[in-house]
Amino acid sequence: MDSMSTQIAIVGGGPAGLATAQILQSAGHSLITFDKGPIAAHIARLPPYMTFFSTADLLEIGGFPLIISREKPTRQEYLNYLRRFVREFKLDVRTGHEVIALNGEKGTFRIQGRNRCGEEFEVQAERVILATGGFDTPRMLDIPGEDLSKVSHYYSEVHSYFGMKVLIIGGKNSAVEAALELWRSGIDVSICHRGFEFGTLKYWLAPDIENRVANGEIKAYRPAEAVEIRPHSVLLRMHSGETLEVANDYVLALTGYRPDPKLLARFGISVDSETDRPSFNSTTLESERPGVYIVGVMLAGNVSGEIFIENSRTHGEKILAHLNNGSSPSAAS
Repeated sequence: MDSMSTQIAIVGGGPAGLATAQILQSAGHSLITFDKGPIAAHIARLPPYMTFFSTADLLEIGGFPLIISREKPTRQEYLNYLRRFVREFKLDVRTGHEVIALNGEKGTFRIQGRNRCGEEFEVQAERVILATGGFDTPRMLDIPGEDLSKVSHYYSEVHSYFGMKVLIIGGKNSAVEAALELWRSGIDVSICHRGFEFGTLKYWLAPDIENRVANGEIKAYRPAEAVEIRPHSVLLRMHSGETLEVANDYVLALTGYRPDPKLLARFGISVDSETDRPSFNSTTLESERPGVYIVGVMLAGNVSGEIFIENSRTHGEKILAHLNNGSSPSAAS
């Protein structure tokens, strides 16, 4: 078993976790960051040609400049930026390392995990910071057929769907963006949403999708609810109570994501049953378990659109202030 020790262990290598690591390391703390996948796994899942809505300056972390030729970075540019960030600040990031258990208490935590080869590792840490994000666990439909291979809760790019009929389930930004992109690529796409209107959308998406629907270019079933997924179709229950069978080859269930409540429970942190928000101190970001902090979108639970890169990149400063206020790990005192 691989054993190691550090003052602070960070679980999660997305922008919030990396920014927090840089803030604390620059203040003299020793850290190791663990992620079960690559850094910024959620961003890596996005369509390769995606462009961020936020401008470059709002996506910068740790004061490290994001220099691009346009106002807003692409997915590829931002992933490249994060890799350069890790190298520039010499952050100790262990990718392919999944944390399984957290035992002990503040000052003497014992973290257990497994790497990509299935080998076990153990870490001794004085403090632990959770930054696992809120996109690892899709919101399941909990209907028959959801486990069919034709169903995906993530959308990456159009190529795999060319020549196929695609039904998208969902009505927020990700679902609408995917529908528009598929349509523009010549793919037969329809969308099912349980509301009369789509959710609150980015300002340029709303007129675009409504025009496509009005012109019959994208078929919209709303309000409607998927009740069963079959190999070649999906059964929808319309607002009138009528059941409609819609033929399709693929289903993109883009109904949103949530923090993994089981992971938080394993770490001894409770969550609100309705919002999935963990219990934490808003001033220090310390959870109900002393010595364990939470940063990033996990803090918002299932309330999407509340925490982004731009307002979580400074979460580490709150933790640093708390550590400097008499609670810092021993070697940095």
